[in-house]
Amino acid sequence: MLDTNVLLDWLLDRDVDRTAKIDALLVRSPELQIPDAIIVELAFALEKFYELPRETVADNLNKVVDEPVFNCNRIMFRRAITEYLDHPALSFLDCCLMNYAELQGALPVWTFDKKLVNQSSGRAKALV
Repeated sequence: MLDTNVLLDWLLDRDVDRTAKIDALLVRSPELQIPDAIIVELAFALEKFYELPRETVADNLNKVVDEPVFNCNRIMFRRAITEYLDHPALSFLDCCLMNYAELQGALPVWTFDKKLVNQSSGRAKALV
């Protein structure tokens, strides 16, 4: 299993030695788990801490989701990344929440967030 900092080093090549160790791990590992929370935290760090544009954040998230060694919630994340790019008013977490609920058959998402309701194509409902 990998944590967020390992993924940040791998994606951003922050330290040559660390990147080499990560690349070696990817070569020798048949599978590495990436929990949903780690990918959501990764998106937050790329956007808020590193101040990368949404398109660059999405490119980096796609690199993680598309890496065959990583075992993650690919279907949900691919859908969430697309929605994240299509709806700039929504956070990546909001996009994940709506797609997770849809895939689990747990719609609607009840919320007080008017922005989410307005951007959700009917998948989120206002709790009034």
